Amino acid sequence: MTGPKETVKDFMIPFTYYPSINQNDTLMQAVNLIYLQAKEKGYRWIAVLDDHGNLTGFLTLRIIFEVMGDRASKTGGLIGRLTDYRPGLFSAEGLKVLKNTPVKRCLRPLVDVFVEETDDPLEAAEIIINRRVAIVPVINEQDRVVGIIRPVDLLSFIDKLFDDTGVKPGPGRKIKANIFQSVNSFTPELAQGFA
Repeated sequence: MTGPKETVKDFMIPFTYYPSINQNDTLMQAVNLIYLQAKEKGYRWIAVLDDHGNLTGFLTLRIIFEVMGDRASKTGGLIGRLTDYRPGLFSAEGLKVLKNTPVKRCLRPLVDVFVEETDDPLEAAEIIINRRVAIVPVINEQDRVVGIIRPVDLLSFIDKLFDDTGVKPGPGRKIKANIFQSVNSFTPELAQGFA
């Protein structure tokens, strides 16, 4: 007998577990928060909220570096604009511009994808694959964000799928043996190529 059907809620990370910042806070505040969270919990992004606590987007390390690269030519003065030399990014003027930039100016629009907490985990996996997103908000019946689901959160679900289908591979040697057994033209020379 199998237990109750698993849902996204069984695999999501509750939204309250993730660090968040207001969209009007500065990039410097966001970098400090991500730095602390990366050291403590390994998180490389933070949720960005509006003044009413609604999710407006996510700020990732990648976005921060893209913003820094984009702003480098704009803060590097005439030399930075005319050449590849960009001293202005790390000059006092460049850093001041960057650190005081509101987080909302660094965000890409929030992708309009989500899953409901009662959805099948396969729906979350399909969204991650088809929409090429790594962070999917999870909403409840009131359309409030209650969690986040990422590819890493679905690994245990995928592991269970492999177990249920009998597809789960064993240790590496067994995989090699199975490959060799299924190849009609197996020769000792072929086996040495895989050793």
